[in-house]
Amino acid sequence: MDGASNRMRRLPAPTIDFCTALIEATNGIGSPVTQANIRAQIPPPTAVAIEAAFHTGAQAALLYSFPRIASGAGDPVVLGNLRKSDLTKLYTQYFVPKEKPARRLYDQLKITANGKCPLCGDIGHVRTLDHYIPKANFPIYSVMPGNLIPCCRDCNSEKLNAFSATLAGQTLHPYFDDAKFFDEQWVNARVIAGTPPVIEYYVSPPAHWSPTEGNRVAAHFAEYDLAERFGIEAGADLPETIYTRRTTLHGFSPHEYAEHLREKSENMSLHVNNWRRVMFLSLANDHWFCAHPH
Repeated sequence: MDGASNRMRRLPAPTIDFCTALIEATNGIGSPVTQANIRAQIPPPTAVAIEAAFHTGAQAALLYSFPRIASGAGDPVVLGNLRKSDLTKLYTQYFVPKEKPARRLYDQLKITANGKCPLCGDIGHVRTLDHYIPKANFPIYSVMPGNLIPCCRDCNSEKLNAFSATLAGQTLHPYFDDAKFFDEQWVNARVIAGTPPVIEYYVSPPAHWSPTEGNRVAAHFAEYDLAERFGIEAGADLPETIYTRRTTLHGFSPHEYAEHLREKSENMSLHVNNWRRVMFLSLANDHWFCAHPH
């Protein structure tokens, strides 16, 4: 396996910097006075310092500890004379609209995921950008490229403005989190015997991980409702596997069939926590499924 296909799913950090994002966003502002004021309040040295602090915090998984504006706090002043609304509008009015100069940056960030959502392990197709820490609570980062994650609409709507205030509850950041979260298996599944059988997904972190690391992947799994979403995908895919067992592979012994499923799981060019790879591994490990005629 190679490249982006082998993980859930780490992405390269954006090559677009915060200064560039601010310049392009403010280029779309019609009022010269408003444009000049925002640039005066966040000059390049300030933008560089803000971005460096963000990257340091993200790499250390400390974004949960960053100061936030409480929900329902109105429209407070955030930086200089800039209010929360001034900063969130940089994204909603001057970064996203297709006719604005910064839209090219929005599109560049989207394509880095190669069309597949990194937050749900490639189930969804990228349709939008998600603020890793919400702009409603952290408006200074509304157009920070390192805070903008290409994702599917389901992941974007599942998360909304939620962001944990504890490390244990902080979801995975595709740009900055440790490689172990993407290279090591922590999604598992079990077979529920029945007609038809059901695949039930759950979190099972490696034994050498710390409790906090295990809590983080559990939080990610819950935040994006991956148990149900993976289960739905498996439910749609499993009938084909059962049909193949009844027909092409009907002569296989339970042991031979288990080895076939295990090899299929290992040979698939999918990341270790992909729902389909985990499904085949769980089927291979289930004696009832491999022995049952279905």
